[in-house]
Amino acid sequence: MKAIQVLARFRSQRTSRSGLRSFLAVAIVLALSVACSREPSPKAPEHQYQMTGVVVRLDAQLQTATIKQGPIKGWMEAMTMEYPVPSKSDFAKLREGGKITATVDVSGSDYSLSNIQVQSGSQ
Repeated sequence: MKAIQVLARFRSQRTSRSGLRSFLAVAIVLALSVACSREPSPKAPEHQYQMTGVVVRLDAQLQTATIKQGPIKGWMEAMTMEYPVPSKSDFAKLREGGKITATVDVSGSDYSLSNIQVQSGSQ
């Protein structure tokens, strides 16, 4: 609300071209500050794939899991690959040597694991 009051004051005081320039400069700065202060909304993954694999290695500091996975239909052949795991609760489920199923979320060149389910008898 203060931004509107500041703009109204500048607008009422403008009497010359320099006053108009000042008004426009203040308006632009205020508009940019409001636009930049908004939090970006989380981007939904462009693609999601189901995968099955075995946890080979965990990095708690980076919250990544290296998974020896089977082929992921529509995305890639079987391989061993490191995946970010954004959810702390999903990461906490993982144990080296454990068999899992998970969703691979892909957005452009970014990918991560979600919806991790540990296969019974694997831990």
